[in-house]
Amino acid sequence: MGQSLVGAIQASDAFELVGVWVRRAGRRNTPTVTTSARAMANCNLAELIDVAEVAIDFTLPEATAQILDAATSTGTPLVCGVSGLDAGQIRQLRDAAQVIPLLYDRNMSPGAAVLTELVRFAAQALGQEYLASIDETHHVHKKDAPSGTALQLGATLAEARNLEFPAHYRYEPNGTATRRFPEDIVFTAERRGEVAGDHSVHFDSDVESLELRHSVGDQRVFAEGALRAARWLARRPPGLYAMRDLVQAGDTVPV
Repeated sequence: MGQSLVGAIQASDAFELVGVWVRRAGRRNTPTVTTSARAMANCNLAELIDVAEVAIDFTLPEATAQILDAATSTGTPLVCGVSGLDAGQIRQLRDAAQVIPLLYDRNMSPGAAVLTELVRFAAQALGQEYLASIDETHHVHKKDAPSGTALQLGATLAEARNLEFPAHYRYEPNGTATRRFPEDIVFTAERRGEVAGDHSVHFDSDVESLELRHSVGDQRVFAEGALRAARWLARRPPGLYAMRDLVQAGDTVPV
C-alpha cells in the first residue's frame, strides 16, 4: 500500500508527497520506497507529520498509538486505513478524533462504502426472516480473517436489524460456522493467490435470494480512495469520519 500511495500521489496534480515514514535503517525486510526528489523518506514520524497537511496511515496496528500521538500533537488530519485494530485501538481513534479530523475505514474503496449502505438498506427492508451470510476472499498474505471489511459489513447488518453484532457473529477458522439462531450472521473467509479483495453478502429466504457483491481488481483503488478521503478530510472540523460520510457528501471528483 505504501508503494501504491506514493504512485497515486505522484500521478496526481492535486497532491504533493512531502514524506514517507520508513522503518529504521538496517532493520531486516525494510521495504524500498521510491519518492520524488523533494520528499523525505524518514524514520522520524513527528518531523514528517509536522510538514504535512494530511497524513495517511496504512501501517500495522502496532504503530497506531504512535501515529495518533504524532498527528494529535501537530493537529494534522489523519486518514487511517489500518485493518485488524482491536477495541482499545478503536477507542484511541475516537479520543484522537476529538482533537483532529480523523477518517477511519477498514476499506478505502468508494464502491465498498456504497456496498455497506446497500447492505444496511437490504437488512432493514428484508427483515430477519432472510438469513444473512458474508463471504470474503483475499490474497494469501493477508493476516486477519475475516477481513476488516467483512466485519464492518456484518456490524452494519446487525445494527440495521437492532442486533448486538458480537452475539450473532459466527465464524470458524478451520471449518464451516454453525448457525445457532436465524438472526445469526455466518462468515466464511478464504485466502487464495493474489486476490485483492472480494466480498459478498447473501440474504436467503425459502423463496428467494439476494446477493450484494464487491470485487477489487487492483489495490490501487484503496490508494485513490485514501487520497479522495484526504482531500475531503482537510476541510472538515475535528471528528471521526468514515468513507460513507464522503460518499454521502457526493465527493466524486477524480484524484
